[in-house]
Amino acid sequence: MNRAIKFKLKNGKVVTIRRIRANDYEDVMKYLDKFSRGDGAKWTWQYAGQPKKDKEKSIQLYEDSNSLFLGAWDGKNVVGMASINKKRPNHPRTGRVAVTGTTILEKYTSNGLGTKFKQLIEKWARENNVHILQSGVLHRNVRSLGNLLKQGYEIVGIFHDIAFIDGEWHHEYMLEKKLEK
Repeated sequence: MNRAIKFKLKNGKVVTIRRIRANDYEDVMKYLDKFSRGDGAKWTWQYAGQPKKDKEKSIQLYEDSNSLFLGAWDGKNVVGMASINKKRPNHPRTGRVAVTGTTILEKYTSNGLGTKFKQLIEKWARENNVHILQSGVLHRNVRSLGNLLKQGYEIVGIFHDIAFIDGEWHHEYMLEKKLEK
């Protein structure tokens, strides 16, 4: 994705979606800090007070041709992110497998942004010769699970008792979507 697009959410608000670049690092860190303090973060691997990500490593990932990091901006603030990373891009057996992930501020969920992110990620995957998309989601994250299933992902496995949240153990579904049969 080389250009920004305007996307109208179901609530009428318009956000700008574009590739995250090196100079977006501070905005992304502010977003991750805000996201990690919200209710939705408990269903992801983000957590409040986590260490700031290494700037040089982050920028290297943003600019890697085997990855795509997208951000959604409402004005000057990042309100959602999505990513796809080829697992082992130069490996002869697994080089066409990629992992996807999405985070969105609670205020912006259930407005079509997750679906739009998944569509843009899949477009990039097809253009970059990806065969299988993979994603993991905690079993109680029904919003994300529903979005993935709606986008054609299938549950292919489960990791039991992978996270202890609110006094109970949670499982993680492993999902995949084959882009070519």
